[in-house]
Amino acid sequence: MDDENIVREELVEWISKPGNEDLLETLKLMKEAEQTEGDWYDGLTKEEKESIKKGQEDHEKGRTLSSREFWDKHG
Repeated sequence: MDDENIVREELVEWISKPGNEDLLETLKLMKEAEQTEGDWYDGLTKEEKESIKKGQEDHEKGRTLSSREFWDKHG
């Protein structure tokens, strides 16, 4: 058996274990996204697009924190 098949079997075993509902939901969403035609951005709501635009503007104007800065301040 080649490495790819071994990995595939290990993953199937892993996701088949009870208690992995969040993982299954994530994989389902990934599968659906892969099957969707067009750009994922086109499927966003107006509010989601505005939020992304605001985040981009914050980044461009330096109004962001690194992960370390955030956790040092809030951790």
